[in-house]
Amino acid sequence: MKKLCLVFILLISIQSIRAQVFSGTQEIDRATKEGVYTTVSIEDKYIKQSWQNELAKYGIVEVGRNNVFRITGARISSISPDPVMVVSKITTERGRSKIFLSIGFGDEVYVNGSHPKYLAAQKILNDFVEVLKRHEEVRIEEKNVEDIKTRQLKSVTTSDKLTRAIENNKKEKDRLLLKIEENRLELERLQMEVEQNKKDQLLMNEGLVNQQKKVEEAKLKLKKP
Repeated sequence: MKKLCLVFILLISIQSIRAQVFSGTQEIDRATKEGVYTTVSIEDKYIKQSWQNELAKYGIVEVGRNNVFRITGARISSISPDPVMVVSKITTERGRSKIFLSIGFGDEVYVNGSHPKYLAAQKILNDFVEVLKRHEEVRIEEKNVEDIKTRQLKSVTTSDKLTRAIENNKKEKDRLLLKIEENRLELERLQMEVEQNKKDQLLMNEGLVNQQKKVEEAKLKLKKP
């Protein structure tokens, strides 16, 4: 039951990964950039490579420090027929990862909430979140497989322990049965010795009586003239 509840919660979590895209600014390499962003409840280590692969659709991606990505002369047909400047950064705070995307034209013009290409930029992030959702589903299923393998290994280990315990129990039983048999034989031997001892005592008593008679007879002979 607990397992089903956990899977249900994870699936609900996945389904909730639908990007809410906002307009805002982000400081990147000491420069403030305008752009759009979304946040997801996925660790950034699972996002970076996928985001780099996604951005690579638009040009050569330069990966900098602190999860910064750049494309000079990016080709994004849904945004502009001309090359644009793309700068992106991934940050994490309080368990949520923020994906910021700045798409710049000349003269410091950026796609923001009031730009006509905002919906196109929003779609880029929404489509990527769908990709993240599919990857997260795979990770959850892989984790389920690993959990099953772990439980299976534990079950096999327990089975081995029980098998050894049964074998040890059988050996102990055989040892005890042998001990009982040895004890029975020892008891029979002792009983035979007791019987023989009784016979020996009777014979000795008879011998003693006979010997005492002989002594008395010998004494009587001494008294005769």
